[in-house]
Amino acid sequence: MFIITQIEDQIRVLPQDLTKTPVDAVTAVIEQRFVDKVIPNLGLVVTIYDVLNIEGGFVYPNDGAAFFKVQFRVVVFRPFVGEIIVGKLKSCSREGLRVSLDFFEDVIIPEHALQDPSFYDEAERLWVWKFDGNDMYMDLNEPIRFRVHSVKFSAPPTPLQLQNATGDDKLLGTAAKPFSPMVVMGDINGDGLGLTTWWSG
Repeated sequence: MFIITQIEDQIRVLPQDLTKTPVDAVTAVIEQRFVDKVIPNLGLVVTIYDVLNIEGGFVYPNDGAAFFKVQFRVVVFRPFVGEIIVGKLKSCSREGLRVSLDFFEDVIIPEHALQDPSFYDEAERLWVWKFDGNDMYMDLNEPIRFRVHSVKFSAPPTPLQLQNATGDDKLLGTAAKPFSPMVVMGDINGDGLGLTTWWSG
């Protein structure tokens, strides 16, 4: 679920931060730029692991900041396909389920990946698994165990793409339809998967 990866980048330290030690100064900038951000095709940066090397400290003309070439390692959330994870059921819709991992909210289980047979209850706005004649409701905020099917990365839409968007895509990047740079697709169609209360005891 978590991996440690090495990154090399040029870090710009503002003049007022040059009184700090180089490690403290670059660490503060790295935290601001990388932590809780998604790196395309890599994953969500959770924290800095360590700083391996710092070089430079060059000040360019017309810029009072110092530039350092820094090698550092970060802890990244990037689940692998087939991994079993437990989260909390955040919401239900006709399209499927949305699961929260507390630090990551973009886990989607589409309707075709639910336990078979499952039906959407319009009155309760919940999915129901029909098992041995019993209605097993998928209640919100309950722990749910799912298997990772895939991890998808998306580039932010360009202004031109937003201008030419139609329908719901016009709302992309707004509160009505937030942009998700990384989405984990899961499934619960298997023994031991789904709400953990179904399998306890």
